[in-house]
Amino acid sequence: MTSAASRISPAPSPLGPSLPQHPLLSRLFWLRWAMVAGELLVLAGAQAWLHITLPLTELVALIALQALINAATWLRMRWLRPAEQGELLLQLLLDVAVLTALLYFSGGSTNPFVSFYLPTLAAGAASLAWPYALLLAACALGAYSGLVYFYQPLHIHDHDQAMAYHLAGMWINFSISALLITWFVSRIAAAVRTRDGQLAQARERQLQSQRILALGTQAAGAAHALNTPLSTVAVIAGELRREMVDNPALAPYDEDLRIVEEQIAACKTALESMRLDADAQARNEGSAPLAPWLRSLLEGWGLRHPAVLLVAEVHQPQWRASQLQDLSQIVLTLLDNAAYAVRERGQKGEIRITLTAADTPSRDGRQRAIIRVADNGGGIAPELLQRLGRGPVASSSGGSGIGLMLAFASAVHLGGKLHLHSTPGQGSVAELWFPLA
Repeated sequence: MTSAASRISPAPSPLGPSLPQHPLLSRLFWLRWAMVAGELLVLAGAQAWLHITLPLTELVALIALQALINAATWLRMRWLRPAEQGELLLQLLLDVAVLTALLYFSGGSTNPFVSFYLPTLAAGAASLAWPYALLLAACALGAYSGLVYFYQPLHIHDHDQAMAYHLAGMWINFSISALLITWFVSRIAAAVRTRDGQLAQARERQLQSQRILALGTQAAGAAHALNTPLSTVAVIAGELRREMVDNPALAPYDEDLRIVEEQIAACKTALESMRLDADAQARNEGSAPLAPWLRSLLEGWGLRHPAVLLVAEVHQPQWRASQLQDLSQIVLTLLDNAAYAVRERGQKGEIRITLTAADTPSRDGRQRAIIRVADNGGGIAPELLQRLGRGPVASSSGGSGIGLMLAFASAVHLGGKLHLHSTPGQGSVAELWFPLA
């Protein structure tokens, strides 16, 4: 059943390109133009060079009819409804009928160009289901058989050269038919390969989405399960703080207790942030200025990693972006990984983050931005770099790769891409490409 939009939407202008749901009609359209051009060339050569008497009025009228059929096909490609098998069969049957009429007026089965049936049959075999293709072949065979008995003979003045003309025509016919069949079948094969690649990517995205969903379910369960233990630890920490006031002997443990309280607060803040992020995504908040959001995010991250030198180059105050919650998750993951990479270098460790414009727009024509996070850490081994983002992996820093897997999935959800580059011993660079609002 077609959608309401396809029923009520007006047809676009016939001057525009064909819609993506009509690839077979588009190839048939260009194949028919090639056949029309070939027929006109053959007709001109037979009349001017070989001096063969032909019924030009009937033949030109049939070629014009073929051109009109192609014009109607071009208009048909403006409709949203995809062409079905029956419609494609009708298109090819019209080609067979017009070709049969052309051959009838030009020698029937004795015409060396009778093999022009083959490109049409090749198009049907590549485009139609086997019952339709078999019916098309039967119609072409019946038409060819009829031309053996019913046709208007060719009138060749130079009978001595008749066989030479016939052989030359067969060579030209073979060349044109071979070119048309090769072109059409190769285009179909390329389309099939492209579709197979798209299906493989879709399957990979589905598997990745299933992994992300499983991780999200586990994260939600873990967040729910952590509430009670955190509350219990917070109560115990509070009792210890009150006990410390009454018992001076516990004063040496004041710093340790403060660290425990800070860690409890950090865990509660993270859980609350998860809830707020989920609420924000559910409300589908609109766009916001990109530069102020990124500066605020970097300030908060810097408070958690005061020992890491972070150099930021964030400008473009007029840029705006949507889905900032997803962007936050990606950028924080990249910064955390960079911090782990540079911590071994101590004071020499540095992370540089920049916000720049991409050279090319997104598929829907929107301008894209690039957030680049570079560090001067030890780099990533090539075998590990190829696996990051595809699934959980174990690393020497103790990470599991889940954060990067979520970051890659979130980048795709944003309509962008995440690229990782690394040279062992010289650091790593992560580039997040995403469209602006």
